[in-house]
This record gives sequence, C-alpha cells and structure tokens, in this order.
Amino acid sequence: MNLQDFEGDLLLEDTPDGGNIHIDDGLFVSDRSFGTAVYLSLFGGNKEDNGRVRNRKTWWGNTLRGVSENQKLVSRFQAIIHGSPMTMKNILDAEEAARLDLKWLTDEGIADEIIASGRPLSHSRFELKVQINARGKSIFNHNYALFWKAGSNGKV
Repeated sequence: MNLQDFEGDLLLEDTPDGGNIHIDDGLFVSDRSFGTAVYLSLFGGNKEDNGRVRNRKTWWGNTLRGVSENQKLVSRFQAIIHGSPMTMKNILDAEEAARLDLKWLTDEGIADEIIASGRPLSHSRFELKVQINARGKSIFNHNYALFWKAGSNGKV
C-alpha cells in the first residue's frame, strides 16, 4: 500500500477529551491523510488491552475471522496513559507503545520511520508528538495534548 492507494477514513479530530467526527454542512468529511488512521491506532480498541499477551480485553473487532495482525487495534499506548502514573519510565514506555501501535505503517511499507516523543505539560496533562516519515520526507506530523488519566504519581 502507498499514499496514492489510500482512500481515506472518516475524519476524526483530536480534542482534549477524546476525538470527534468532523461534519461539514451536514456531511461527514473524509480524511485522505493518515490523521484518522494514526488516531485509531493510538486510541482505538480497548484501553485496557496492553497487547502483552492474548487476553479477554482485546477489542471485539480483533477477534473477527480474517483480521490480520496489522489490522488489529491494540491499545498499548492508551493502556499506559490510562493505567500508570506519569513517571519518566512510563513516559518512555508510552513512547515505545505508541511506536508499536503505529508499527503497521512500516510493516505495510507506507512509512520508513515512526517518531513518537512525549513530554508532561502538567501533573495530569501530556503531549505526544508523532512524526511519520517516508522516503526522507514527513508524511504526517501531529501533537496530541491529552490527559494522563493516572496523573503524576498516580494522582489526578
């Protein structure tokens, strides 16, 4: 799959408290970039599914016949920011989890490099910067400002 083959998704916009479907003049807007695909890769599925072992917390769509590993939504990133305190170790783990959740882009040959870097904005706010590169050029660049649900030291 390459950029020319990408038909797009329904446009989901990142908001401080989640994502919203974008509607313009009463019609759903499509997204021909990778914004929605990246958003769903990071925040789709079941936020309790850390992807470490097969478990009953996987998103139901992952259990359908014919779903490949690259099509499954595994919420490694979301599991960390929802279930762990915001510490330096967990920030590094969240960055790695984001890269793993987006690995399908390199597996499919869409991207050559996934860069995910995070930083705390406050005791319960976090920013994840995602940059996706292909053939030496950036094809996606977005900063997600979100709540780290467990806050710093497990307090919200």
